[in-house]
Amino acid sequence: MAKIGKLTISLLISAEEEEEKELTSKITKLGYRYCTGRTGTMDSKAIIAAIETTARREEIVLKDSYREEHALYHSALGALKGLCRGEVGIGSLLRTVGVKFAVLRGPMDTTKKELGEWISVGIYGTIGSPIKGFEHEAIGLDMDSI
Repeated sequence: MAKIGKLTISLLISAEEEEEKELTSKITKLGYRYCTGRTGTMDSKAIIAAIETTARREEIVLKDSYREEHALYHSALGALKGLCRGEVGIGSLLRTVGVKFAVLRGPMDTTKKELGEWISVGIYGTIGSPIKGFEHEAIGLDMDSI
């Protein structure tokens, strides 16, 4: 059994290249599509744009599907809210952010295919005041049905 949220978080926190290769192989065998990326910015719009651009480029979502774009956007926004501990205005975060993100698409639970296809967005990294050395780790995760 595999669940999309657990796989997303596992991919985010995999530290070594070999560990990540084993995990991505498992993810693919289970029928998920995925992409990962990194970004560093103080602008929440740029974080969401990086996630959306990567997911489109890797064909995790179709460019012309409103439903898929909508699910991706809301999952990315929800993950960003989790990372920032609450509501996030679209604009400057007034914090430094250096994160890895992962997007997975597939079943919510591999034992319950009747639940349909889902998209999961996770963001993990450091966030802090704009003073070097005051960052801390944070993680956010959200998902939506497609």
